[in-house]
Amino acid sequence: MAPRLTRRHALAGGTTALLGGTAGCLRGEPPEGTVDYAALDQIEWETAPPLKETTAGTPKPVFREYIADEDPNTVLILFHNATLDSRMLRPLASAIADTGVAHVITPDIRGHGPEPIRRGDTDYVGQLIDDLQAIVSTANGLQRPEPLDEFGTVIIGGHGAGGGFATRIGADPLGDSLADAYLLLAPHLGRLLTPTTQRAFGGWQEFNAQSMLLAGTLNGLGIGVYNDTEVLRYEMPESARYGGETLSYTFRLATELVPDEHTAITELGQPTLTLVGNDDEAVEPAAYESLLADTEGHELSLLDGVSHLELMAHPQTLEQTVAWIDSLGG
Repeated sequence: MAPRLTRRHALAGGTTALLGGTAGCLRGEPPEGTVDYAALDQIEWETAPPLKETTAGTPKPVFREYIADEDPNTVLILFHNATLDSRMLRPLASAIADTGVAHVITPDIRGHGPEPIRRGDTDYVGQLIDDLQAIVSTANGLQRPEPLDEFGTVIIGGHGAGGGFATRIGADPLGDSLADAYLLLAPHLGRLLTPTTQRAFGGWQEFNAQSMLLAGTLNGLGIGVYNDTEVLRYEMPESARYGGETLSYTFRLATELVPDEHTAITELGQPTLTLVGNDDEAVEPAAYESLLADTEGHELSLLDGVSHLELMAHPQTLEQTVAWIDSLGG
């Protein structure tokens, strides 16, 4: 395991990514609407495995385990989308494990889930990276005595904001030592000035432009006095709320859930699979094709008739993910 990503990377990246989003906010009112949360009705999240702690024994990070039969030498660490938590990945995670190609770990991103400590917030910029390192270093999980980084193949992935976080990790020079491959499901690559992103994610996100600008500028100078400021909110209909949703983020949390630049996805040095639904309400599917057209080692598939949240539980997602993991030969 290489040293974790530095605070300097996180601070500089936060300024770049969030200032881009701020500039987009100043172009006018975002579109009305939100993503379609109907996909949540098909998820029996009550049946998700219980949360587990790392061997450090601290309250965070926490994660859920999906143990595959025949103990494959591949593990997938898969991060959930914005507003939700790891329970929403149960259908995909359990289905992948059931095929036997990989064990699956689904963390609750800090600030999310039933036990968030402070909902929508972290303690400092860079803490999500520290949380990932704690999970990877944890032993005595998945019925094995060794930490996850001793598996033959370690895949880091995520859906939406979780995919943005995975992209951020993979694009760093240290990313190659953190994982052997990356799985990105409609990854958030930036905010309103990003070609792969619809304006305000189709109306799903609302930004506090002034707070983002101020916190981002000061962080570029190494000053974090406004890092606890709420910088973005999500629109979620009352009918979709389940009691564990997270509807706002501080600068500290928001800055880690997108890469420094949307082109960071082209810098991943390990095999990567990106899946995007053609009916995604939050991102621009065709823009991923243009962006990744000449990227070596990167597979992209656009799934017909699949929306943003449907992607995390759709049969096409499972089929292509399993085939790709199997092709890695872990």
